[in-house]
Amino acid sequence: MADRLLIVNADDLGRTPGVNAGIFEAHRQGIVTSATLMVGYPAAVAAAAEWSEHPGLGIGLHVTLTGGGAPLLPVGSVKSLVDEDGRLPRAPQGLARARPEEVLAEVRAQLQRFRELTGRSPTHLDSHHHAHRLPVVLEAVMEVAREAGLPVRNASQGVGERLREARIATTDVFVEKFFGADARPHILREILDAVGPGVTELMCHPARVDDELRGGSSYVEERERELSILTDAEMRRIVEAAGLRLVHFGAVGE
Repeated sequence: MADRLLIVNADDLGRTPGVNAGIFEAHRQGIVTSATLMVGYPAAVAAAAEWSEHPGLGIGLHVTLTGGGAPLLPVGSVKSLVDEDGRLPRAPQGLARARPEEVLAEVRAQLQRFRELTGRSPTHLDSHHHAHRLPVVLEAVMEVAREAGLPVRNASQGVGERLREARIATTDVFVEKFFGADARPHILREILDAVGPGVTELMCHPARVDDELRGGSSYVEERERELSILTDAEMRRIVEAAGLRLVHFGAVGE
């Protein structure tokens, strides 16, 4: 029987201290194997420092072009990405007029910041709010992935097809169902039971909720529930009984 490899990736590492705490806990005590770092937030510094204590955790770059924060580059050099206050759009729709060269420059800057913070390259690239489902963002992410030799999240059927056409490594399957109202134990059991041959990525968002998260995110209390489920010993037993191999993105393209 073909190997069935599962990446459980926690998005938003570095967003707040509570998010950091929840993700590292979900790795130590649960089934999380991978995370993606938001390098533009202050808590990213502490997350990068703590990474050395978790050698089995793969960490990629969570390209952040949405969410209402500030870009890494000076506002004057990425005018098409920001509003009149110099803030990135809240959602990907706000990138409709983004100039390709400015998107590319910001993604490159975030990769450089990742390397400065961690002293390493990321295991892979993905994006906040799946912004790389937009063609202008996908092309920039792909360009950086080619330059750095990195896999990219298979965020949709169209994204997966484009990545494979470009010979950029990605997973066979991407699962985003474990989210919001569907972040429930029975849903996770169904997802684990359905993992097939090849490499599957399951996206999640565990956290210890803090005031900073409450003040800046619309997805808050559900993260505590995700953390509880992901660290439930039953989920580890299901993974082991099913013969799934937990890996991070370092296994993609091997």
